[in-house]
Amino acid sequence: MDSRLKDLAERLDAGLIARREFLRKAAVVTGGTAAGLKALEGMAAAQSQTKLRVWLFKSYVTAGNDILAKQVESWAAERKVQVEFDWATFGDREQKFVAAIEAGNPPDMAEMNYQGPARYKPALRDVTKLAKDLATPRGGLLPYAERNVNLNGQYFGVARQSFPGGLFVRKDLLDAKGVKLPKTYDPDVVEMAKKCQDPAKDIWGFGQTLNRCDDGNGYMQNILWDYGGGTWDKDGKPALATTFLKQNLEALQFSVDTIQKHKIQPPGVMSWNDASNNEAYMAGKLVSTNNGASLYYAMVAKKHALAEKTQVILTPGGPAGSFVAAGAYNWGIFQKSKHAELCEDLIRWVEDEKRFEEYMKASIGQAGPVYKSRAENPYWKSDPNFQGMLQNLLRGVWVGYPGPYTSAAVEVQAQYILCDMAGRVVVAGLSPEAALKEAHARVEEIYKIRRS
Repeated sequence: MDSRLKDLAERLDAGLIARREFLRKAAVVTGGTAAGLKALEGMAAAQSQTKLRVWLFKSYVTAGNDILAKQVESWAAERKVQVEFDWATFGDREQKFVAAIEAGNPPDMAEMNYQGPARYKPALRDVTKLAKDLATPRGGLLPYAERNVNLNGQYFGVARQSFPGGLFVRKDLLDAKGVKLPKTYDPDVVEMAKKCQDPAKDIWGFGQTLNRCDDGNGYMQNILWDYGGGTWDKDGKPALATTFLKQNLEALQFSVDTIQKHKIQPPGVMSWNDASNNEAYMAGKLVSTNNGASLYYAMVAKKHALAEKTQVILTPGGPAGSFVAAGAYNWGIFQKSKHAELCEDLIRWVEDEKRFEEYMKASIGQAGPVYKSRAENPYWKSDPNFQGMLQNLLRGVWVGYPGPYTSAAVEVQAQYILCDMAGRVVVAGLSPEAALKEAHARVEEIYKIRRS
């Protein structure tokens, strides 16, 4: 494109000149030929279209990603809107949000994880009316999802889905050894792992990183609750190394022992990311692993030989019971957007039940329900492995439990403090008690900042 035309197009897009002036000046550049004028008309029409910046989450379930993108594109074509896509992943999601908000340049709307409404509340629009409009005819939100998006009576996110999961178990290996499915980590998972693993063949009983990633974060939060502990007390105050010191020490020690004492985890597990256990399991190197439904999707979609040999069961528990943190991915609209009504319209479009069901069925268990009516969809009875995933969600609790859901609790998760705590023991050689106290101090600092 001629640099003069490019400059005129940019000025039109920025609203510095009117469409008529653009055509008049551009005609001079092109010589006023019929072909040139026709091309300019098309350029002006394209430049005058509303542009919407939309961030979507790029999960490992590629079919779901493709369907959501197709649905957004269909909406854009019908509404004559230009949509500028950007995709965030497990690895870069929060960094992108923080950088964009701090730079004053967030998207118009985005698909956020459970941390979004509380963490980015000052930058988000109140979407209470839209959230209620969608929730009411669907029987209301499930409790964990309600906690994520409803902050003191105001909604700063519109719930969409949750990523369910469970303990993936090689049922064929257990059957060969006459081992029952585990219900607790200790002793059940430990005994199962020791009886069924074969380190000489690089087959390990349990694959669960404690490293900085969503998998490590989820496990560390759950295991503290399983032992009767947690990061927060019932009043929402820091409790890692105070109220729940004994319980948390036992939970942390067990987790470290799976690597150092029981030796049921693969070498290098502390360098894993969210994809590592998926890859190890599908390579036949694990007897069991905790994961979201994306692992099952990958096996079923690729007709992997292990799909039929895998059973997905409820996440194991501990002395105090079995707990799972559940969080709702949700739509957020940013205050800086000049197109809030269009954003709301797009959300209503993709959350239409027929469109969501198309997305859900393609996702093979990944698109967990946030609304009560979606939990009752016959789809969840179409595969025995879906039941473990669904029940995990239905019993799910929120980050901050047994206290309230707070921005401080979300920030602790966002900074991977519990993962760092485990890493300080396994990698740095710190004692569990010292690591707990170190992590507690970090939690207290966040608590003070978030309260002010």
